[in-house]
Amino acid sequence: MSTRIRLRRMGSNKRPFYRVVVADQRAPRDGRFIEAIGKYHPLNDPSLIEIDEDRALHWLRVGAQPSNQVRNLMSKVGIWERFVAERPGALKGLKPAKDRTEKPKLSKKAQAKATESAPVAATTPEEPTAPEEPTTPEEPTTPEGADEVVPTEEPGETPAAASEAEPDAAEQTADDAGAADES
Repeated sequence: MSTRIRLRRMGSNKRPFYRVVVADQRAPRDGRFIEAIGKYHPLNDPSLIEIDEDRALHWLRVGAQPSNQVRNLMSKVGIWERFVAERPGALKGLKPAKDRTEKPKLSKKAQAKATESAPVAATTPEEPTAPEEPTTPEEPTTPEGADEVVPTEEPGETPAAASEAEPDAAEQTADDAGAADES
């Protein structure tokens, strides 16, 4: 039978207190238990933690596994350190707490701004480069011997469009002349 040392919740709604019990692992949280070995009242100021040290050490020695919360309570009282001093192998089954560096929690907008600024920082050269010579905008030059200036066309207007516009004007004057003859 696998035994656990865990908390059993008691008390009314929103006013919990707990009993530290040794129970079969398969039993429900507030169900059947083997032995009550202590109590924990978290709402008292300061919290009340009473665990029978002799009984707790007995159950730890025979193989009962404490829950994480009960292990924390035993550490605060000093029972867990005493047990580990007796049996250093008791720490083998425990996973060490990971050291986590706190990262600032950023909103999506802040993350987007950070990613926008990151490429700018990445494109800055790490090694100093030779300074470039300043360049000045070059003025358009005319070929040697060409003194006359060629007029530029309007943007979007092609020479064919300009020649097409002239016959329309000639047709308009002819139409005007024909209209004058008829009257």
